[in-house]
Amino acid sequence: MNAMEWIQTLLISGLCIPSFCADYRQHCLIETPKSWFDAQSYCRERGHDLATIDDMGAMKSLLALNADRAHDELWIGLHYVGLERWHWSLADKDFYQEGERNYRNFRKYGGRFAAQRNIQWDLKTGGILWFVCYDGNRQGGDRYVLVRLSTTWTNAQGYCRSHHTDLVSIRNSTENQAVAEASVGLSVWIGLFKDAWHWSDGRYSSLRLWDQHAVGGNFPQSCAVMTSHLSGRWSQRSCDELHPFLCTCKQR
Repeated sequence: MNAMEWIQTLLISGLCIPSFCADYRQHCLIETPKSWFDAQSYCRERGHDLATIDDMGAMKSLLALNADRAHDELWIGLHYVGLERWHWSLADKDFYQEGERNYRNFRKYGGRFAAQRNIQWDLKTGGILWFVCYDGNRQGGDRYVLVRLSTTWTNAQGYCRSHHTDLVSIRNSTENQAVAEASVGLSVWIGLFKDAWHWSDGRYSSLRLWDQHAVGGNFPQSCAVMTSHLSGRWSQRSCDELHPFLCTCKQR
């Protein structure tokens, strides 16, 4: 069976639906449990790959594939490789113009989470701080919401996603100044972080939907599952475990 016949068979069986991604990809649920690497090989042998999740629209389409929660844990394409890269918490690719993801104003290095104070950024390994959320439903300076709650970076991210849009992204010096004004000179969490998790197909997506209790650390042979009983949030598992999985099937 060639790649197109495979897609057509899945469409007929109801296991593929169009995603909401701008590049018109499809996601396919394969119900036979496999290890992460065997699942990766299965997808690639058919001209595709394990699912990369670009944004919350794509996430909704994947949840729809498993709407009856017949499978509690499904492999996705995210796995730990050891090479750290910087990401913004807000993953929406339409939010950034060319080069804006790479704006930085570091002062101190040494951690995985960024905090801003008076336009300069410090990198921290942990701790608790107030934080600034971005709210896409507001205009001007009101988009930057100072939350006067001391908490960890991860908890701040969850709060912003629940009550606003996400932890604030800073795309240029103008926005950096605006966020500094919103934070009134305090040290606050912003949305920049680094990790060593990469997507199987090599594409870039900064979306991370970890359940705060489901990530035990960064270890070799760690791969990610989408977890139904956690409302689709992701958990870390040994890549040798057997689970059904999600392929991203690019339309021809």
